[in-house]
Amino acid sequence: MMNARHTMLQLTRTCLTIALLLMSRAEASSQTIGTSARVTGMGNSSVTLVRGLDALHVNPAQLVPSDALTVSFGVLPFGAQAGADFMNHELYNKYFTGVRNERGARVPFYLTDTDKQHILDSFSGEVGNFSHDIRYSLFNALLSTKLFTVAVGVTERTGSNVALSRAFAEFMFFGNPPGKTFDFSDTEVSSVWTRDYNLSIARELLAIRDFKILAGVSVKMVQGLAYFGVERFNSNFVTDPETFEVRGTADMVARYAGTTDWLTENNTFHYDLFPSPVGSGFGIDIGAHVSFNRFFSASMSLIDLGSLQWNHRTREIVASEEFVISDIVHGNQVDEIKKRLDGKERSIPSFSTPLPGALIIGGLVSVPNIPRRGKHWHFTAAYRQGFNNLAGNTTRPQLGVGTEIELLYNVAFRFGANLGGIRPVTFGAGVGFIADNFKLDIGTMDITPHITDRFSAVAVGISSHWDI
Repeated sequence: MMNARHTMLQLTRTCLTIALLLMSRAEASSQTIGTSARVTGMGNSSVTLVRGLDALHVNPAQLVPSDALTVSFGVLPFGAQAGADFMNHELYNKYFTGVRNERGARVPFYLTDTDKQHILDSFSGEVGNFSHDIRYSLFNALLSTKLFTVAVGVTERTGSNVALSRAFAEFMFFGNPPGKTFDFSDTEVSSVWTRDYNLSIARELLAIRDFKILAGVSVKMVQGLAYFGVERFNSNFVTDPETFEVRGTADMVARYAGTTDWLTENNTFHYDLFPSPVGSGFGIDIGAHVSFNRFFSASMSLIDLGSLQWNHRTREIVASEEFVISDIVHGNQVDEIKKRLDGKERSIPSFSTPLPGALIIGGLVSVPNIPRRGKHWHFTAAYRQGFNNLAGNTTRPQLGVGTEIELLYNVAFRFGANLGGIRPVTFGAGVGFIADNFKLDIGTMDITPHITDRFSAVAVGISSHWDI
């Protein structure tokens, strides 16, 4: 089993590697909502506009289709966001991809003190944040009748939140100068991999001319496939400028659980379509939608209410030590302190974590007969408030605004902006292709990677469905 120190080093290295890799391809974007690219391309604002399967994981009331469709099948909908509010693609390319020598080969780039300070200055505060949230549906389908609409779906999700203390980078770059206190108590880590099996029912409760009320509920059986979380990390140390004595405290509690079905005998990754879960739980989405007339609509939903109980292959790592290093050249003493700092790892019966619950409120204004008769120019707004900071979720409120217009025949263009989350403002864009029985949506919640080299996040969505 891995000890605490090795686990933390592995985790920190892995998180930094993921962040750098993402930034090499793609300032941090906001939490995506569901797997609808129509929502993503409008800055998460079109939660009141989406209907049918696009509303899965957004608002179950809107599963009721807006037309006479009776059967709909989703075709691998996918939504993802990842990024950080420190570092960016420009800094990554400059300092971490090496330089070419006289032979054209790429060799390491050695950082000067000025370079190191430049990287540290990319932190907006004492903590750098990294997050990712990826969702994709393995299967979903919908059946609508005059009495009710029912939908089923299987959705997989991975998410993580990492708050990395700036002190980590300072210590790596400059060591521990005498008199400086390094405090890592702001460090937070939460990472999760789940799969949910969803059953949703929705229906029209009231219809008086153009005034309509829709309501819906989704029940989810959630399987936990992997989790790692640092519950507490109150560690610090300081070097006395006179005696060079190092005094500090190590205080950490971490818990984890994970299926081993995706590892081969050689510890290489192998994806298993049906891995054995190490946790289970239930979740619920509830929602309502009101159409006041042909021009104005509003919606509200509560999503991912529930929790997971992790009860297989569950481990806990605890490190609790006040330490003193009076002779840093005394190898045995240093080794003994390192051993105690490693902490103890043990099996535990179980632990629980909440689902990434959130409140979503949206509004829609539709202007008819623009750009031509029978079409609408849509203006949307939505507010999202997460209930926890667990793995891809955020308690930072988010506000999205957007618009959609079908400028070309059967081709809709979308634009939006999202305020809040890790990054203050992101601008999104998307396009939708509409055929007789098939619809394809492509969207990005952050167009920054397409217009500048100074970006550190990516947010994309692709979704389609075939209707009968």
